[in-house]
Amino acid sequence: MQPKSISEQFREQFQISLADTNDLKKEVYRIRYEVYCQELNYEATDKFPDRLETDIYDDRSLHCLLKHRASGVYAGCIRFVFPDPYQPERSLPLNKVCSLDLDLSQLPPYSYGEVSRLAVLSRFRRRFGESQTPGGLLFFNDRSQEGEEKRGFPVIALSLYLAATCIGMEAGVERVFVLMEPKLARHLRYFGFVFTQIGDFVDFRGKRGPYQIRRQEVENSLPAQIRELMEVVRSDLIVSPTFIPIHNSQLSIRN
Repeated sequence: MQPKSISEQFREQFQISLADTNDLKKEVYRIRYEVYCQELNYEATDKFPDRLETDIYDDRSLHCLLKHRASGVYAGCIRFVFPDPYQPERSLPLNKVCSLDLDLSQLPPYSYGEVSRLAVLSRFRRRFGESQTPGGLLFFNDRSQEGEEKRGFPVIALSLYLAATCIGMEAGVERVFVLMEPKLARHLRYFGFVFTQIGDFVDFRGKRGPYQIRRQEVENSLPAQIRELMEVVRSDLIVSPTFIPIHNSQLSIRN
């Protein structure tokens, strides 16, 4: 029997959608509270008595939710933050923790954005060592002839990054910023996301640095199986009855 492709496995096990209603956004904030506040202690629990982890960037963001089909559990989330055109140098989350080697005020408004707040529930962060990162990586396991498991593919984290990428491309964004560990940048490069470092590393929940990737690099560098997975993710977003295309002129989300 022909083994199933990564995109086929994803379609069977997961579904991704925009969190563009108040109820769905609460699901995003609940996941973030569990991961960032309770599990990793990145944020103080007493800051969020309603057990919803939010910040000042959420109103300028589009959020994605990943749902595990079999259990009906929302397993993870990510957001795409659009800039404040009136305060470009202070408009993105990474501006609070590091300096960039480029002047955001010189870029066209709405031509860039930041991917942030990747979070995956601990029960879906299965590989050793990945329980200590907010995204983790869930691999589809296979069996060798000797019966030992071998690792397959980081589908959860990657599908969420692909969802954020689809949002940015739909919005006409030309470059995307991410604050991340160099290890993650290397992993993403392996799957075709060629990020360029655009500032010095800082000590922020570990060693992290600002990176960017341009639209053309995404379009030209993704290998076939990742592009196929991206199309599945894109179709999930587009067929959703709550999907709203975003244009350069404004950020529009239905509540």
